[in-house]
Amino acid sequence: MESSYLIGSIIVATLATYATRIIPFLLFRTREPSPLIKYIELNMPLMIMVILVFYAMKDVKWESYPYGMAELIGLSVAIVLHVRFKNALLSIFIATLSYMILIQNVF
Repeated sequence: MESSYLIGSIIVATLATYATRIIPFLLFRTREPSPLIKYIELNMPLMIMVILVFYAMKDVKWESYPYGMAELIGLSVAIVLHVRFKNALLSIFIATLSYMILIQNVF
């Protein structure tokens, strides 16, 4: 293949990607969002976190040792830290660290 063909393909893909990201902002910049959009915007982070928790817990072996204790402790740490400090990054980092320590050294 010629390098000019590859460069052209990259430019077209870049422009198409950029256009799909910017067009909605240009079309709807003066409109007030609907109540449904406001509701989704407000609750989306919580919905995503609930989905991630269920996804993470789906493969836990609840019927055999250690009965999901590391996962439950890690989840509890995340909940307590987030309720206490309201900092998602801190909650995720410390809970992941505690979970990894538990599965590597305790269970």
